[in-house]
Amino acid sequence: MVRASAGTGFRAPSLADMVRPATTGSSATLPDPVCMAENDNDLGYCADIWETRTYSNPKLKPERSRQFSLGIVAQPTRQASISVDYWAISKRDLISTLGDDVILGNLAKYESLVHRYNEDEGLPGCDYDPDDSTICFIELRKENRGRHKASGVDLAAELKGLKTDWGSFGVRLTGTLALVSKQQTGNGDPYVSNLGRFVTDGVVQRWRHRLSVDWERGPWTLTLSNSYIGSYEDQNSAIDTNSGTVVAPNRVKAYSLWDLSGSWSPNKALTLRAGIQNLADTSPPYSNQAYFFISGYDPSYTDPRGRTYYLSAQYRF
Repeated sequence: MVRASAGTGFRAPSLADMVRPATTGSSATLPDPVCMAENDNDLGYCADIWETRTYSNPKLKPERSRQFSLGIVAQPTRQASISVDYWAISKRDLISTLGDDVILGNLAKYESLVHRYNEDEGLPGCDYDPDDSTICFIELRKENRGRHKASGVDLAAELKGLKTDWGSFGVRLTGTLALVSKQQTGNGDPYVSNLGRFVTDGVVQRWRHRLSVDWERGPWTLTLSNSYIGSYEDQNSAIDTNSGTVVAPNRVKAYSLWDLSGSWSPNKALTLRAGIQNLADTSPPYSNQAYFFISGYDPSYTDPRGRTYYLSAQYRF
């Protein structure tokens, strides 16, 4: 079977995007270019965690998208099937705020978003001091800006119903190979790729998959599964304020977890389940990312809890 689809879409701005009062947060540890120029590029003195203020925007427009996919499915036998699908998505008028690292990294363009104590009197929350050029806060404002392009290949393979004297076996694999992931920080700006490397607030890994092996015999079932996320180039821009240097370059290792689960169904109504998540008690790989408050690993896709156990019972009336 050959299949394809094409379409358009939109995402309307939320109420929070449009009318939420300003919220206060903090940046990663970033250097102030003005301070660096005045103090011989001293990272230990000029790098800090700066206050950020995020503002909504009632004039936001919806994001728009176009998407396309083309794939093939083959089923040589009743027990075996395989599919390959290519997909591509393009979005424009992204509802976003500029990253604080982007703002400080291009101060010539975004200087109006960096507010300092020596600016005009009346700046809310900043005690005016004509001799103090320190950053009071960085302004993050919701805008429609730039485009995002992503493409990849989805793979799926299944082999099921393999009957033996020891029971019935099956194997399933689903995976995604990302080919492109890049975004503009503003209209007309060059694209920045986060494919295989951490940029501003996250990363798109090139490869990830889910593999499972199933066994069934009478009322008993057992599943061993593996979830895998590939390695990538770390943020590598965090600053060690103690030494005044940028952290050593790091490549985040692949993250692979094994889970085991089983069930017993003595009749159609009752099912008892038990399982172990993270069978090998694998810790998250080390990351020097400085975007999330929790440091030492990336909490957006890893789980620091280690091996866990669970039990469940279900009865159908």
